[in-house]
Amino acid sequence: MPTEHIIVFWTQFCACLLAVSCLVRWYLLPVLDTLHPFKQLELLMLPFLIRFVGTSTLVEGVVGPEYSPQIARVASTMDPMNFALALTALVMLRARSRWSFPVLVLFLLQVVVFHALMVWPGPTAWIHDLGAHWYVGTIVVPILTVFQVLVFLRLIKHHRVLRLREAAPST
Repeated sequence: MPTEHIIVFWTQFCACLLAVSCLVRWYLLPVLDTLHPFKQLELLMLPFLIRFVGTSTLVEGVVGPEYSPQIARVASTMDPMNFALALTALVMLRARSRWSFPVLVLFLLQVVVFHALMVWPGPTAWIHDLGAHWYVGTIVVPILTVFQVLVFLRLIKHHRVLRLREAAPST
């Protein structure tokens, strides 16, 4: 991939990351702070329900012919797993289940593993020959990154409330 393409990619990625961070800081966080911790995490899990997008890397023509088959396999396997964990966490949070906290921790661990596997072949290997999948790396990934950080920070901030619920019977 030419250097100019890599520069454009990272410029778009960072611009989206900055824009989403500003929107979250100015508009979402003030509203979240007025809600119960379970409701906060419910709302923060919603963007992860689109995590089936990575399976499109297996479709011919979506990514370029030089796109790493190894990375395509990781994305097409881990994205549906992430979707399933996000949906499970959302259901658990809505039910105020004692399993909410462990499922959210599992969700975050899976996200870390996914990112590690994506950069394992090299820190920029996953952006080479993206083709039509370019928008995922420059729009979807930055948005989900901000929300992953928010879920992590809200778990730290409200872990006592969420863990207290663990001791109570599941409803």
